[in-house]
Amino acid sequence: MVEFTRKVSTFQRFLPQIIAVIIKNSSLFVYGTTMGMPTILIPALSGNNQDESLSMDETGISWIASMSNLCVPLGCLLSGQVAQKIGRKRALQAVNVPFSVAFALFYFASKPWQILFGLSLTGTAGGIAESPGVSYSAEVSEPILRGGLTSSGTLFISMGILFSFIGGTFFHWRTLALINAVIPLVSTVLLMLIPETPYWLVSKNRMEEAQKSLAWLRGWTSTEQVEKEFQEIRKSIEVSAQEDSNRTWRSNLQLYMEGRFIKPFLLIALTFVTAYFGLTPVTAYAVEIFNLLQVPLSSYYATVLMGSLNLIATILCAIILRFFGKRLLAFIALSGVSLCFIITASYCFLNDIYFFSSSAAASTSSWIPMVALMGMGFFSYLVVFGLPWILMGEIYHNEIRDTATGLSAAIGYLIGFLASKTFQQMVSAVTLPGVFLFYSGVAVGGILALYFLLPETEGKSLAECCQHYSGGSKLDNRVCRNRGTDKENEHGV
Repeated sequence: MVEFTRKVSTFQRFLPQIIAVIIKNSSLFVYGTTMGMPTILIPALSGNNQDESLSMDETGISWIASMSNLCVPLGCLLSGQVAQKIGRKRALQAVNVPFSVAFALFYFASKPWQILFGLSLTGTAGGIAESPGVSYSAEVSEPILRGGLTSSGTLFISMGILFSFIGGTFFHWRTLALINAVIPLVSTVLLMLIPETPYWLVSKNRMEEAQKSLAWLRGWTSTEQVEKEFQEIRKSIEVSAQEDSNRTWRSNLQLYMEGRFIKPFLLIALTFVTAYFGLTPVTAYAVEIFNLLQVPLSSYYATVLMGSLNLIATILCAIILRFFGKRLLAFIALSGVSLCFIITASYCFLNDIYFFSSSAAASTSSWIPMVALMGMGFFSYLVVFGLPWILMGEIYHNEIRDTATGLSAAIGYLIGFLASKTFQQMVSAVTLPGVFLFYSGVAVGGILALYFLLPETEGKSLAECCQHYSGGSKLDNRVCRNRGTDKENEHGV
Protein backbone atom coordinates (compact mmCIF):
# COMPACT_ATOMS: atom_id res chain seq x y z
CA MET A 1 0.00 0.00 0.00
CA VAL A 2 1.06 3.60 -0.58
CA GLU A 3 2.13 5.13 2.73
CA PHE A 4 0.66 8.54 3.49
CA THR A 5 1.81 10.79 6.33
CA ARG A 6 -1.77 12.11 6.58
CA LYS A 7 -4.54 9.59 6.27
CA VAL A 8 -6.43 9.84 3.00
CA SER A 9 -9.71 7.96 2.81
CA THR A 10 -10.13 5.21 0.25
CA PHE A 11 -12.89 7.21 -1.43
CA GLN A 12 -10.69 10.29 -1.72
CA ARG A 13 -7.76 8.25 -3.05
CA PHE A 14 -9.81 6.44 -5.68
CA LEU A 15 -12.05 9.31 -6.83
CA PRO A 16 -9.47 11.28 -8.89
CA GLN A 17 -8.35 8.10 -10.64
CA ILE A 18 -11.95 7.39 -11.60
CA ILE A 19 -12.53 10.98 -12.73
CA ALA A 20 -9.34 11.00 -14.81
CA VAL A 21 -10.25 7.77 -16.61
CA ILE A 22 -13.84 8.91 -17.20
CA ILE A 23 -12.63 12.13 -18.81
CA LYS A 24 -10.05 10.20 -20.82
CA ASN A 25 -12.88 7.96 -21.99
CA SER A 26 -14.66 10.93 -23.55
CA SER A 27 -12.41 10.38 -26.57
CA LEU A 28 -13.55 6.75 -26.68
CA PHE A 29 -17.17 7.95 -26.57
CA VAL A 30 -16.37 9.94 -29.71
CA TYR A 31 -14.88 6.84 -31.29
CA GLY A 32 -18.03 4.92 -30.36
CA THR A 33 -20.18 7.43 -32.23
CA THR A 34 -18.11 6.72 -35.35
CA MET A 35 -18.51 2.96 -34.86
CA GLY A 36 -22.28 3.36 -34.73
CA MET A 37 -22.45 5.33 -38.00
CA PRO A 38 -22.14 2.35 -40.42
CA THR A 39 -25.24 0.77 -38.84
CA ILE A 40 -27.15 3.98 -39.67
CA LEU A 41 -25.54 4.53 -43.08
CA ILE A 42 -26.07 1.00 -44.48
CA PRO A 43 -29.90 1.02 -44.62
CA ALA A 44 -29.98 4.71 -45.62
CA LEU A 45 -27.59 4.30 -48.56
CA SER A 46 -28.49 0.79 -49.73
CA GLY A 47 -30.74 2.14 -52.50
CA ASN A 48 -34.13 1.33 -50.93
CA ASN A 49 -34.76 4.92 -49.83
CA GLN A 50 -36.27 6.90 -52.70
CA ASP A 51 -35.79 10.20 -50.84
CA GLU A 52 -32.03 9.73 -50.56
CA SER A 53 -29.97 11.08 -53.46
CA LEU A 54 -26.82 9.25 -52.38
CA SER A 55 -26.83 5.45 -52.67
CA MET A 56 -24.34 2.58 -52.96
CA ASP A 57 -24.41 -0.95 -54.38
CA GLU A 58 -23.79 -4.15 -52.41
CA THR A 59 -20.02 -3.86 -52.75
CA GLY A 60 -20.07 -0.27 -51.55
CA ILE A 61 -22.27 -1.23 -48.59
CA SER A 62 -19.78 -3.95 -47.60
CA TRP A 63 -17.06 -1.28 -47.62
CA ILE A 64 -19.15 0.94 -45.35
CA ALA A 65 -19.34 -1.96 -42.90
CA SER A 66 -15.60 -2.61 -42.98
CA MET A 67 -13.71 0.51 -44.12
CA SER A 68 -13.14 1.87 -40.62
CA ASN A 69 -11.73 -1.44 -39.39
CA LEU A 70 -9.42 -1.61 -42.41
CA CYS A 71 -7.89 1.80 -41.64
CA VAL A 72 -7.64 1.44 -37.87
CA PRO A 73 -4.44 -0.69 -38.13
CA LEU A 74 -2.67 2.21 -39.85
CA GLY A 75 -3.45 4.43 -36.90
CA CYS A 76 -2.52 1.66 -34.47
CA LEU A 77 0.94 1.35 -36.00
CA LEU A 78 1.44 5.08 -35.38
CA SER A 79 -0.28 4.97 -32.01
CA GLY A 80 2.62 3.88 -29.83
CA GLN A 81 5.03 6.39 -31.32
CA VAL A 82 2.55 9.26 -31.02
CA ALA A 83 1.71 8.37 -27.40
CA GLN A 84 5.37 8.16 -26.46
CA LYS A 85 6.33 11.35 -28.29
CA ILE A 86 3.66 13.83 -27.19
CA GLY A 87 2.08 12.04 -24.23
CA ARG A 88 -1.10 10.11 -23.65
CA LYS A 89 -3.34 13.10 -22.97
CA ARG A 90 -2.19 15.23 -25.90
CA ALA A 91 -2.48 12.28 -28.26
CA LEU A 92 -6.12 11.82 -27.26
CA GLN A 93 -6.76 15.53 -27.79
CA ALA A 94 -5.10 15.43 -31.20
CA VAL A 95 -7.28 12.61 -32.58
CA ASN A 96 -10.42 14.64 -31.93
CA VAL A 97 -9.53 16.82 -34.93
CA PRO A 98 -9.90 14.10 -37.61
CA PHE A 99 -13.03 12.84 -35.85
CA SER A 100 -14.69 16.25 -36.28
CA VAL A 101 -13.46 16.54 -39.88
CA ALA A 102 -14.89 13.10 -40.72
CA PHE A 103 -18.34 13.92 -39.34
CA ALA A 104 -18.34 17.21 -41.26
CA LEU A 105 -17.46 15.23 -44.38
CA PHE A 106 -20.44 12.92 -43.78
CA TYR A 107 -22.74 15.93 -43.46
CA PHE A 108 -21.65 17.51 -46.75
CA ALA A 109 -21.11 14.24 -48.68
CA SER A 110 -22.51 14.12 -52.22
CA LYS A 111 -20.50 11.18 -53.55
CA PRO A 112 -19.85 7.66 -52.16
CA TRP A 113 -16.10 8.17 -51.95
CA GLN A 114 -16.62 10.99 -49.46
CA ILE A 115 -18.45 8.63 -47.12
CA LEU A 116 -15.68 6.04 -47.42
CA PHE A 117 -12.96 8.66 -46.96
CA GLY A 118 -14.71 9.91 -43.81
CA LEU A 119 -14.85 6.35 -42.48
CA SER A 120 -11.15 5.91 -43.25
CA LEU A 121 -10.43 9.06 -41.21
CA THR A 122 -12.42 7.80 -38.23
CA GLY A 123 -10.66 4.45 -38.43
CA THR A 124 -7.19 5.96 -38.58
CA ALA A 125 -7.92 8.38 -35.73
CA GLY A 126 -9.45 5.59 -33.67
CA GLY A 127 -6.33 3.52 -34.19
CA ILE A 128 -4.07 6.35 -33.03
CA ALA A 129 -6.20 6.65 -29.87
CA GLU A 130 -5.70 2.99 -28.92
CA SER A 131 -2.27 3.08 -27.26
CA PRO A 132 -2.68 6.33 -25.30
CA GLY A 133 -6.17 5.28 -24.22
CA VAL A 134 -5.06 1.92 -22.84
CA SER A 135 -1.79 3.22 -21.40
CA TYR A 136 -3.47 6.13 -19.63
CA SER A 137 -5.88 3.87 -17.72
CA ALA A 138 -3.12 1.42 -16.78
CA GLU A 139 -0.66 4.10 -15.66
CA VAL A 140 -2.95 6.26 -13.50
CA SER A 141 -4.86 3.51 -11.66
CA GLU A 142 -3.99 1.24 -8.77
CA PRO A 143 -4.24 -2.56 -9.17
CA ILE A 144 -7.54 -2.85 -7.32
CA LEU A 145 -9.13 -0.42 -9.80
CA ARG A 146 -7.18 -1.24 -12.93
CA GLY A 147 -9.41 -3.98 -14.36
CA GLY A 148 -12.63 -2.02 -13.88
CA LEU A 149 -11.20 1.28 -15.09
CA THR A 150 -9.57 -0.27 -18.15
CA SER A 151 -12.81 -2.06 -19.04
CA SER A 152 -14.68 1.24 -18.69
CA GLY A 153 -13.24 2.22 -22.06
CA THR A 154 -15.56 -0.35 -23.61
CA LEU A 155 -18.43 1.20 -21.65
CA PHE A 156 -17.85 4.60 -23.23
CA ILE A 157 -17.46 3.08 -26.69
CA SER A 158 -20.81 1.36 -26.11
CA MET A 159 -22.35 4.65 -25.02
CA GLY A 160 -21.06 6.30 -28.18
CA ILE A 161 -22.45 3.52 -30.36
CA LEU A 162 -25.82 3.75 -28.59
CA PHE A 163 -25.82 7.53 -29.01
CA SER A 164 -25.50 7.09 -32.78
CA PHE A 165 -28.18 4.37 -32.79
CA ILE A 166 -30.62 6.63 -30.96
CA GLY A 167 -29.71 9.62 -33.11
CA GLY A 168 -30.17 7.57 -36.28
CA THR A 169 -33.64 6.57 -35.11
CA PHE A 170 -34.88 10.13 -34.66
CA PHE A 171 -32.73 12.20 -37.03
CA HIS A 172 -31.62 12.03 -40.63
CA TRP A 173 -28.12 10.61 -40.86
CA ARG A 174 -26.71 13.95 -42.02
CA THR A 175 -28.18 15.72 -38.99
CA LEU A 176 -26.70 13.03 -36.76
CA ALA A 177 -23.28 13.57 -38.37
CA LEU A 178 -23.50 17.29 -37.65
CA ILE A 179 -24.37 16.64 -33.99
CA ASN A 180 -21.53 14.14 -33.67
CA ALA A 181 -19.06 16.64 -35.14
CA VAL A 182 -19.43 18.85 -32.04
CA ILE A 183 -18.71 16.11 -29.46
CA PRO A 184 -14.94 15.84 -30.16
CA LEU A 185 -14.59 19.54 -29.38
CA VAL A 186 -16.18 18.97 -25.96
CA SER A 187 -13.83 16.03 -25.35
CA THR A 188 -10.79 18.17 -26.17
CA VAL A 189 -11.78 20.75 -23.55
CA LEU A 190 -12.50 18.11 -20.89
CA LEU A 191 -9.08 16.51 -21.39
CA MET A 192 -7.47 19.78 -20.30
CA LEU A 193 -8.79 19.14 -16.78
CA ILE A 194 -6.78 15.98 -16.04
CA PRO A 195 -3.03 15.42 -15.61
CA GLU A 196 -0.65 13.53 -17.83
CA THR A 197 0.38 10.12 -16.45
CA PRO A 198 3.28 10.16 -13.97
CA TYR A 199 4.97 7.31 -15.86
CA TRP A 200 5.20 9.30 -19.10
CA LEU A 201 6.28 12.47 -17.29
CA VAL A 202 9.07 10.61 -15.49
CA SER A 203 10.18 9.06 -18.78
CA LYS A 204 10.59 12.62 -20.13
CA ASN A 205 12.48 13.71 -17.00
CA ARG A 206 9.69 16.07 -15.96
CA MET A 207 9.96 15.03 -12.32
CA GLU A 208 8.15 17.91 -10.64
CA GLU A 209 5.16 17.55 -12.96
CA ALA A 210 5.19 13.79 -12.39
CA GLN A 211 5.06 14.26 -8.62
CA LYS A 212 2.17 16.70 -8.90
CA SER A 213 0.36 14.36 -11.27
CA LEU A 214 0.72 11.43 -8.87
CA ALA A 215 -0.38 13.56 -5.92
CA TRP A 216 -3.46 14.63 -7.91
CA LEU A 217 -4.27 11.04 -8.81
CA ARG A 218 -3.87 9.71 -5.26
CA GLY A 219 -6.43 11.95 -3.63
CA TRP A 220 -5.44 15.52 -4.45
CA THR A 221 -2.82 15.24 -1.75
CA SER A 222 0.71 16.58 -1.30
CA THR A 223 3.77 15.39 -3.20
CA GLU A 224 5.39 14.34 0.11
CA GLN A 225 2.63 11.83 0.75
CA VAL A 226 3.21 10.00 -2.53
CA GLU A 227 7.00 10.16 -2.39
CA LYS A 228 7.44 6.42 -1.88
CA GLU A 229 5.31 5.46 -4.87
CA PHE A 230 6.92 8.19 -6.95
CA GLN A 231 10.40 6.82 -6.21
CA GLU A 232 9.26 3.33 -7.22
CA ILE A 233 7.93 4.67 -10.52
CA ARG A 234 11.12 6.66 -11.05
CA LYS A 235 13.30 3.63 -10.36
CA SER A 236 11.36 1.41 -12.76
CA ILE A 237 11.55 4.01 -15.55
CA GLU A 238 15.24 4.62 -14.95
CA VAL A 239 15.99 0.90 -15.16
CA SER A 240 14.05 0.67 -18.43
CA ALA A 241 15.78 3.78 -19.79
CA GLN A 242 19.20 2.37 -18.91
CA GLU A 243 18.39 -0.86 -20.68
CA ASP A 244 17.13 1.08 -23.71
CA SER A 245 20.30 3.17 -23.89
CA ASN A 246 22.40 0.03 -24.14
CA ARG A 247 20.37 -1.38 -27.00
CA THR A 248 20.99 -1.18 -30.71
CA TRP A 249 18.21 -1.35 -33.27
CA ARG A 250 18.89 -5.08 -33.49
CA SER A 251 18.42 -5.59 -29.76
CA ASN A 252 15.28 -3.43 -29.84
CA LEU A 253 13.92 -5.64 -32.59
CA GLN A 254 14.83 -8.65 -30.49
CA LEU A 255 12.39 -7.47 -27.82
CA TYR A 256 9.56 -8.36 -30.19
CA MET A 257 10.92 -11.83 -30.80
CA GLU A 258 10.89 -12.80 -27.14
CA GLY A 259 8.22 -14.70 -25.30
CA ARG A 260 7.19 -11.67 -23.24
CA PHE A 261 5.88 -10.11 -26.46
CA ILE A 262 4.92 -13.11 -28.58
CA LYS A 263 2.85 -14.96 -25.95
CA PRO A 264 0.74 -11.95 -24.89
CA PHE A 265 0.40 -10.89 -28.53
CA LEU A 266 -0.99 -14.27 -29.60
CA LEU A 267 -3.33 -14.38 -26.60
CA ILE A 268 -4.72 -10.94 -27.39
CA ALA A 269 -5.12 -11.86 -31.09
CA LEU A 270 -7.13 -14.90 -29.99
CA THR A 271 -9.42 -12.76 -27.85
CA PHE A 272 -9.98 -10.44 -30.82
CA VAL A 273 -11.10 -13.40 -32.94
CA THR A 274 -13.65 -14.45 -30.30
CA ALA A 275 -14.82 -10.83 -29.94
CA TYR A 276 -15.15 -9.79 -33.58
CA PHE A 277 -16.28 -12.90 -35.45
CA GLY A 278 -19.92 -12.50 -34.55
CA LEU A 279 -20.49 -9.19 -32.81
CA THR A 280 -18.91 -6.86 -35.40
CA PRO A 281 -20.79 -7.94 -38.55
CA VAL A 282 -24.08 -8.46 -36.71
CA THR A 283 -23.85 -4.94 -35.25
CA ALA A 284 -23.01 -3.37 -38.63
CA TYR A 285 -25.90 -5.16 -40.37
CA ALA A 286 -28.26 -5.04 -37.38
CA VAL A 287 -31.02 -3.02 -39.08
CA GLU A 288 -30.91 -5.23 -42.17
CA ILE A 289 -30.93 -8.45 -40.11
CA PHE A 290 -33.82 -7.32 -37.92
CA ASN A 291 -35.77 -6.39 -41.07
CA LEU A 292 -35.04 -9.81 -42.57
CA LEU A 293 -36.14 -11.67 -39.44
CA GLN A 294 -39.33 -9.57 -39.17
CA VAL A 295 -38.85 -8.81 -35.47
CA PRO A 296 -41.92 -7.38 -33.65
CA LEU A 297 -40.33 -3.94 -33.21
CA SER A 298 -39.16 -1.41 -35.74
CA SER A 299 -35.69 -2.50 -36.83
CA TYR A 300 -34.30 0.86 -35.68
CA TYR A 301 -35.95 0.56 -32.26
CA ALA A 302 -34.65 -3.00 -32.00
CA THR A 303 -31.15 -1.74 -32.77
CA VAL A 304 -31.44 0.93 -30.06
CA LEU A 305 -32.63 -1.71 -27.58
CA MET A 306 -29.72 -3.92 -28.57
CA GLY A 307 -27.30 -1.04 -28.00
CA SER A 308 -28.92 -0.32 -24.61
CA LEU A 309 -28.44 -3.92 -23.49
CA ASN A 310 -24.83 -3.80 -24.66
CA LEU A 311 -24.34 -0.71 -22.52
CA ILE A 312 -25.92 -2.41 -19.49
CA ALA A 313 -23.63 -5.40 -19.99
CA THR A 314 -20.58 -3.15 -20.11
CA ILE A 315 -21.60 -1.43 -16.85
CA LEU A 316 -22.22 -4.83 -15.27
CA CYS A 317 -18.76 -5.96 -16.40
CA ALA A 318 -17.10 -3.01 -14.68
CA ILE A 319 -18.97 -3.83 -11.46
CA ILE A 320 -18.53 -7.60 -11.25
CA LEU A 321 -15.15 -8.05 -12.94
CA ARG A 322 -13.20 -7.68 -9.70
CA PHE A 323 -15.34 -10.37 -8.04
CA PHE A 324 -15.56 -12.98 -10.81
CA GLY A 325 -12.26 -12.32 -12.55
CA LYS A 326 -11.64 -12.35 -16.28
CA ARG A 327 -11.39 -16.12 -16.77
CA LEU A 328 -14.72 -17.17 -15.28
CA LEU A 329 -16.57 -14.20 -16.76
CA ALA A 330 -15.09 -14.94 -20.20
CA PHE A 331 -16.23 -18.58 -20.02
CA ILE A 332 -19.75 -17.56 -19.00
CA ALA A 333 -19.98 -14.86 -21.67
CA LEU A 334 -18.66 -17.03 -24.52
CA SER A 335 -21.07 -19.81 -23.56
CA GLY A 336 -23.92 -17.31 -23.77
CA VAL A 337 -22.72 -16.02 -27.15
CA SER A 338 -22.52 -19.56 -28.55
CA LEU A 339 -26.00 -20.48 -27.31
CA CYS A 340 -27.58 -17.31 -28.70
CA PHE A 341 -26.07 -17.90 -32.14
CA ILE A 342 -27.31 -21.50 -32.11
CA ILE A 343 -30.85 -20.32 -31.32
CA THR A 344 -30.74 -17.69 -34.10
CA ALA A 345 -29.35 -20.18 -36.61
CA SER A 346 -32.04 -22.72 -35.71
CA TYR A 347 -34.78 -20.11 -36.14
CA CYS A 348 -33.43 -19.11 -39.56
CA PHE A 349 -33.21 -22.75 -40.64
CA LEU A 350 -36.71 -23.66 -39.47
CA ASN A 351 -38.18 -20.60 -41.23
CA ASP A 352 -36.20 -21.05 -44.47
CA ILE A 353 -34.32 -17.77 -44.03
CA TYR A 354 -31.06 -18.31 -45.85
CA PHE A 355 -30.14 -15.13 -47.73
CA PHE A 356 -30.72 -11.36 -47.71
CA SER A 357 -33.15 -11.39 -50.66
CA SER A 358 -36.54 -9.89 -49.89
CA SER A 359 -38.31 -13.19 -50.62
CA ALA A 360 -36.33 -14.84 -47.84
CA ALA A 361 -37.81 -12.69 -45.08
CA ALA A 362 -39.73 -14.41 -42.32
CA SER A 363 -43.48 -14.72 -42.99
CA THR A 364 -44.44 -13.96 -39.37
CA SER A 365 -42.82 -11.91 -36.66
CA SER A 366 -41.24 -13.50 -33.60
CA TRP A 367 -39.44 -12.37 -30.49
CA ILE A 368 -37.11 -15.38 -30.56
CA PRO A 369 -34.43 -14.17 -33.00
CA MET A 370 -34.51 -10.63 -31.61
CA VAL A 371 -34.01 -11.82 -28.04
CA ALA A 372 -31.28 -14.24 -29.16
CA LEU A 373 -29.32 -11.59 -31.08
CA MET A 374 -29.70 -9.11 -28.25
CA GLY A 375 -28.50 -11.81 -25.87
CA MET A 376 -25.48 -12.33 -28.11
CA GLY A 377 -24.66 -8.64 -27.88
CA PHE A 378 -25.22 -8.61 -24.12
CA PHE A 379 -22.87 -11.54 -23.49
CA SER A 380 -20.29 -10.14 -25.91
CA TYR A 381 -20.17 -6.81 -24.10
CA LEU A 382 -20.21 -8.51 -20.71
CA VAL A 383 -16.49 -9.12 -21.16
CA VAL A 384 -15.64 -10.67 -24.55
CA PHE A 385 -15.54 -7.40 -26.50
CA GLY A 386 -13.49 -5.56 -23.88
CA LEU A 387 -11.15 -8.40 -22.86
CA PRO A 388 -8.36 -7.74 -25.39
CA TRP A 389 -8.26 -4.04 -24.45
CA ILE A 390 -8.04 -4.88 -20.75
CA LEU A 391 -5.24 -7.37 -21.33
CA MET A 392 -3.24 -4.88 -23.44
CA GLY A 393 -2.89 -2.56 -20.47
CA GLU A 394 -1.83 -5.34 -18.12
CA ILE A 395 0.39 -7.98 -19.69
CA TYR A 396 2.88 -6.04 -21.81
CA HIS A 397 6.18 -4.96 -20.25
CA ASN A 398 6.79 -1.22 -19.98
CA GLU A 399 9.64 -1.36 -22.54
CA ILE A 400 7.26 -2.48 -25.26
CA ARG A 401 3.83 -1.46 -23.97
CA ASP A 402 3.18 1.49 -26.30
CA THR A 403 4.32 -0.22 -29.50
CA ALA A 404 2.96 -3.64 -28.53
CA THR A 405 -0.43 -2.13 -27.75
CA GLY A 406 -0.49 -0.46 -31.16
CA LEU A 407 0.50 -3.68 -32.93
CA SER A 408 -2.11 -5.68 -31.02
CA ALA A 409 -4.84 -3.17 -31.81
CA ALA A 410 -3.79 -3.20 -35.47
CA ILE A 411 -4.16 -6.97 -35.65
CA GLY A 412 -7.45 -6.73 -33.80
CA TYR A 413 -8.96 -4.34 -36.28
CA LEU A 414 -7.67 -6.35 -39.23
CA ILE A 415 -9.58 -9.26 -37.71
CA GLY A 416 -12.61 -6.97 -37.36
CA PHE A 417 -12.24 -5.92 -41.00
CA LEU A 418 -12.17 -9.55 -42.14
CA ALA A 419 -15.21 -10.37 -40.00
CA SER A 420 -17.26 -7.49 -41.46
CA LYS A 421 -16.02 -7.58 -45.06
CA THR A 422 -16.57 -11.33 -45.46
CA PHE A 423 -20.03 -11.42 -43.86
CA GLN A 424 -22.08 -11.09 -47.06
CA GLN A 425 -19.76 -13.47 -48.93
CA MET A 426 -20.07 -16.04 -46.14
CA VAL A 427 -23.86 -15.74 -46.20
CA SER A 428 -23.81 -16.35 -49.96
CA ALA A 429 -21.54 -19.35 -49.51
CA VAL A 430 -22.94 -21.14 -46.44
CA THR A 431 -26.28 -19.31 -45.83
CA LEU A 432 -27.23 -17.12 -42.86
CA PRO A 433 -27.83 -20.00 -40.42
CA GLY A 434 -24.49 -21.49 -41.49
CA VAL A 435 -22.72 -18.23 -40.67
CA PHE A 436 -24.40 -18.04 -37.26
CA LEU A 437 -23.35 -21.63 -36.52
CA PHE A 438 -19.79 -20.75 -37.52
CA TYR A 439 -19.80 -17.81 -35.11
CA SER A 440 -21.10 -20.14 -32.40
CA GLY A 441 -18.21 -22.50 -33.10
CA VAL A 442 -15.73 -19.61 -32.79
CA ALA A 443 -17.09 -18.88 -29.30
CA VAL A 444 -16.77 -22.54 -28.26
CA GLY A 445 -13.22 -22.66 -29.61
CA GLY A 446 -12.47 -19.51 -27.64
CA ILE A 447 -13.61 -21.16 -24.40
CA LEU A 448 -11.31 -24.12 -24.94
CA ALA A 449 -8.31 -21.99 -25.90
CA LEU A 450 -8.70 -19.44 -23.11
CA TYR A 451 -9.03 -22.21 -20.52
CA PHE A 452 -5.43 -23.17 -21.21
CA LEU A 453 -3.94 -19.81 -22.24
CA LEU A 454 -5.58 -17.05 -20.18
CA PRO A 455 -4.07 -16.37 -16.75
CA GLU A 456 -6.13 -14.55 -14.13
CA THR A 457 -4.82 -10.98 -13.92
CA GLU A 458 -7.63 -9.42 -11.91
CA GLY A 459 -6.27 -7.62 -8.85
CA LYS A 460 -2.66 -8.50 -9.71
CA SER A 461 -0.05 -5.76 -10.05
CA LEU A 462 1.45 -4.80 -13.39
CA ALA A 463 4.72 -6.26 -12.10
CA GLU A 464 3.16 -9.68 -11.49
CA CYS A 465 1.34 -9.67 -14.84
CA CYS A 466 4.53 -8.81 -16.73
CA GLN A 467 6.64 -11.34 -14.82
CA HIS A 468 4.27 -14.09 -15.95
CA TYR A 469 5.51 -13.62 -19.52
CA SER A 470 9.07 -12.60 -18.70
CA GLY A 471 10.32 -15.83 -17.15
CA GLY A 472 9.44 -14.82 -13.58
CA SER A 473 6.79 -16.16 -11.24
CA LYS A 474 3.60 -17.40 -12.89
CA LEU A 475 0.15 -16.05 -12.19
CA ASP A 476 -2.33 -18.39 -10.58
CA ASN A 477 -6.03 -18.41 -11.45
CA ARG A 478 -7.10 -16.85 -8.17
CA VAL A 479 -8.81 -13.44 -8.19
CA CYS A 480 -7.22 -10.90 -5.82
CA ARG A 481 -10.18 -8.88 -4.56
CA ASN A 482 -8.63 -6.90 -1.71
CA ARG A 483 -5.50 -5.54 -3.26
CA GLY A 484 -4.35 -1.97 -2.90
CA THR A 485 -1.38 -0.39 -4.58
CA ASP A 486 1.33 -3.01 -4.92
CA LYS A 487 4.93 -2.27 -5.49
CA GLU A 488 5.56 -2.02 -9.20
CA ASN A 489 9.23 -2.94 -9.24
CA GLU A 490 11.77 -2.82 -11.96
CA HIS A 491 10.62 -6.14 -13.36
CA GLY A 492 7.13 -4.81 -13.90
CA VAL A 493 6.09 -1.47 -15.27
